[in-house]
Amino acid sequence: MKKLTSCARVSALLLVLLASTACTTLRPSDDPTRQISSDPLEGFNRGVYAFNNAADKAVLRPVAKAYHAVLPDPVENSVGNFFNNLGEPLNILNNLLQGKVDGALNSTYRFAVNSTVGILGFFDVAKGYKVEAKPEDFGQTMAAWGVKPGPYIMIPFLGPSTLRDGAGRFVDTAILFPNEEITDSNQGRLGLTILNIVDTRAGLLGLDSTLDNQLDPYLFLKNAYDNNRLNAVYDGSPPKQNDDDLEF
Repeated sequence: MKKLTSCARVSALLLVLLASTACTTLRPSDDPTRQISSDPLEGFNRGVYAFNNAADKAVLRPVAKAYHAVLPDPVENSVGNFFNNLGEPLNILNNLLQGKVDGALNSTYRFAVNSTVGILGFFDVAKGYKVEAKPEDFGQTMAAWGVKPGPYIMIPFLGPSTLRDGAGRFVDTAILFPNEEITDSNQGRLGLTILNIVDTRAGLLGLDSTLDNQLDPYLFLKNAYDNNRLNAVYDGSPPKQNDDDLEF
């Protein structure tokens, strides 16, 4: 089964590489509203949001609070560093697919240093040398190739996404799901997955009050997601938005 999984990953990677033009279509003069998702499924999405919010308040948020309260900050930071380091190979690949050689070299250096000197990534040694992470996912890669975000989608349990970014998440997971490389045990992989989810949720606890205090939390979350993805696609420097662009 593991050999079949490896073959599937290699096949997926080859298909991605064949489809890649290895160059970006993004320009500083782009219309930034092209990266703003439409919401034709708003009724359905609001229902999923209500479900996710109820599940979060009942289960995930209390677990994340307990996790944050029990673990000392240095330990919690180390767990986050570990999972961030596991994502560096994906950063390398997606940087290359976008023609960002400097970004790929940056991620390669971070992965090599943090995996060795940083003890499997528990310590972000590279950051101490002012080599910051440059995360790239396949959703950003498709944006660089000119693929629009498409409709906004609220995914059960996973939260906000778009058609493009949801497909990108699937490709990223199919190519590299690092938990399988760490352990052959189903229980071990499940444990790592749960730990990653809880650690990620704990890192977002500070935003809960902001979201809860919004008149329309659903719309606030959608706008925040679109803005975050716009910044990610343009590496933190999105094109300036003209007043005429606000009508979309």
